Amino acid sequence: MKTNEIITFTTIALLGLISIVFPVFFHSNLKQYDAPLFPLLRAGIEGISKYSIWFLIFSGFMVKLFSDISFWKIGLMSMVLFPLASICEMFVDLSSHNMFPIEFIVYGILTIPSIIGAYISQVIKSFFIKNK
Repeated sequence: MKTNEIITFTTIALLGLISIVFPVFFHSNLKQYDAPLFPLLRAGIEGISKYSIWFLIFSGFMVKLFSDISFWKIGLMSMVLFPLASICEMFVDLSSHNMFPIEFIVYGILTIPSIIGAYISQVIKSFFIKNK
């Protein structure tokens, strides 16, 4: 794997994390949840907002605009840290994620906004490359 790809994958993973956690700080009525390791992640996922979805779309769009990585990889990498965090919490507290298969399905669904953003960026890039 090239260094450029590692930087791109790390960037999209961090942007996915930020897009879910950042709105937590602006929603004063959002319930704070207990979690063994990552309470902000849980609050962000449990109280996901339209801002998170739009930022995921924008993140996928921007990463694809400046990279040649396929759009579906960008979508998958946008949510890769969440299952990893869930697995870490399961090791710490076995009773914390008793519905983890459904949780992982939700993470899979949350890859769709980044995939959409990256695909839109790919279409726009191909349109301008053809018209050069």
